Amino acid sequence: GVALAVAQTEAMHARTRSIDDGDEDGKAKALGLPGVALAVAHKILTAVKGLWIRSSPWLMLVDIRKLSCPESVGDALHRFRRNTNDFGYNYTLVLLFVAVACVVTKPFSLMVIAALAMLWVWVFYVRASEFHYNGQTYSLRAQAVAMVMFSAFVLMIATNVSQVLMGGLTGGFLLCVGHSVVRAPEPPPEGDAEAQGIVGGFTEAVSGAAKSGYSQLSGALGQMGDMVPNSVRQQFDKVGINF
Repeated sequence: GVALAVAQTEAMHARTRSIDDGDEDGKAKALGLPGVALAVAHKILTAVKGLWIRSSPWLMLVDIRKLSCPESVGDALHRFRRNTNDFGYNYTLVLLFVAVACVVTKPFSLMVIAALAMLWVWVFYVRASEFHYNGQTYSLRAQAVAMVMFSAFVLMIATNVSQVLMGGLTGGFLLCVGHSVVRAPEPPPEGDAEAQGIVGGFTEAVSGAAKSGYSQLSGALGQMGDMVPNSVRQQFDKVGINF
């Protein structure tokens, strides 16, 4: 009994130290589902703030003096490439705003997305452990696949949330593409691009993120054997097939 009490006291102290040391994940998990939800919301707001900081001045984006019809298809493509690189972060924020507006105007869609988000948070942040059922063990990766399939079923088949989102995103995408085509691009700066207020670099950032995502996806696909239950894996091992 004394040893158990000592162990519980040490565990409590360790938990307190992890919170006092400023470990945000430790704080969130200590507070349970509400704490983790707040932590996820904080990360989302931080990402949106980062997009806002990287975006070019909005007055330059809506400057009607820069609007004109492209002279040819080649000119339209040139404008699209230049403006996407210069105002890509602004366009991303516009798409996010349109998506949020579509969801907010449809309370049922908002409830469905909120419920799915809470389920994802609970599975991967609060519980965050392997799942054992009927003598089989399912890893977090297998649970992620199941969650993706379940979320896709809810959003695309069981409800019309995907239609609401896709309709809004399609409209926002066409708006951004149309703006990038009819807006005359800024002249190439002689010095630093930021001297004119343009941050740019959106195309390079997206390309780098895509390469990083592809590398992570390749690594995940290389470990697909983790999704196979232990009993099935043992049967394949008997015939010489290793996952």
